[in-house]
Amino acid sequence: MRRTKFSVNALILLVIIFFAIIFFVTVKLVDLAYHPARNDYYRIEGTEYAVRYSSLLPDGIYKGSQTTGVLQLEGRFGYDWGAAAVGDTLYINEYISTDLGLMLCDLVRVDLNTFEKETLLRNTVLQGTCASGELVCIGGSVMPGAHPETNALRRLYVMSGDGDETAEGRLILFIDPQTAEIVWSVRDDGDASGDFESRYLARTLEEVRG
Repeated sequence: MRRTKFSVNALILLVIIFFAIIFFVTVKLVDLAYHPARNDYYRIEGTEYAVRYSSLLPDGIYKGSQTTGVLQLEGRFGYDWGAAAVGDTLYINEYISTDLGLMLCDLVRVDLNTFEKETLLRNTVLQGTCASGELVCIGGSVMPGAHPETNALRRLYVMSGDGDETAEGRLILFIDPQTAEIVWSVRDDGDASGDFESRYLARTLEEVRG
């Protein structure tokens, strides 16, 4: 009698353990479905470096191929138009997430020999280089984020003085890549995704200045 009772209890325990394992595996599979592995690797033009966004490895600037690349500087950085290499110096956008859910962008300068990083301009987005080689940036720019027109935290951040969004338009900055000095600036109320490239990037600084 005792042996029979023990066998039934053992069977019930095994069934509970089995369903617990099934439940755990199911939850994990659903979680993986909602959070797929990410391993994007974007080359920085003119260099042997790349920017990696990964759910498995640290985000940052890597040297080498996607499979054997070695991390040089950890962080969330831009690529393509958001990065420009000039000799042993890399100018690049660095993206910072805040505890308030805002995404900020600073223009930083990275020494490609030591990988020391220096923040040049806060809330400034590198848009590329113009035809004569100067860096073209939008200054005082707070990233749009979610619902920029109704996001009270974003408006509060801009009102605090960390943004430069005015009725006169965005502040366009031209920076000498050799000295990192602002050599010219202008207000522009145009659309960055529209004629920005033809007005600023496709022309020399002298042509822009008229």
